[in-house]
Amino acid sequence: ATVALGQFPQLIAKSKALFALSDEGPTAGGDNDNVGVSPLCLYPRDLSKADLDKLLNNELSVVKMVEVGPKPNYLSEQGYLNYYSFVDANKGCNPLSVRAVFDAMSTGDNVSPDAAQAALDSFKDDTSADRSVFKNALLKTRLTGYSSIGFLLFLLGPIVGSTCLDALYAGWFPEWPGGDSMPWSFLIGPGIWTVKDYWI
Repeated sequence: ATVALGQFPQLIAKSKALFALSDEGPTAGGDNDNVGVSPLCLYPRDLSKADLDKLLNNELSVVKMVEVGPKPNYLSEQGYLNYYSFVDANKGCNPLSVRAVFDAMSTGDNVSPDAAQAALDSFKDDTSADRSVFKNALLKTRLTGYSSIGFLLFLLGPIVGSTCLDALYAGWFPEWPGGDSMPWSFLIGPGIWTVKDYWI
């Protein structure tokens, strides 16, 4: 539980970093040339089609990106494409578009080279005006990530809360009559205000 809860500061930091990319770097398009990314993706702004096309027209293969890019973790040393290698391979592209394309391939910071190449090829081969293959992939990976976080919170909330309350009860006020029906006994009866009478 501690390891899982320790991930939340990292998730908040990643969210802040994503919003910081909103106004960073060059852009090749204007407001009338947007992809139409779903608001459910929680991106700070829409993406330019020109920025997306510039990135997708990169001639480097994923294998080459992995080969020449930085390898900050174990998976990248084993041949997986990581976000930093992808950024390095797409210098000069809009940073938010780079993040979005990588997010459309993976819910984390690493992706297998086969899956990444297949995704990039499908995004590049999409001839629809609104880049629907890319948009759908981005929405799917973002919703998958959010639902896994929500499910983790659902599982951890009652478990961690119950464990902490039980430990607090056993350690500091074991004679309190409401211990068997916590947390409801804090509200209904005998009430949290009576704990002080049983405090060790």
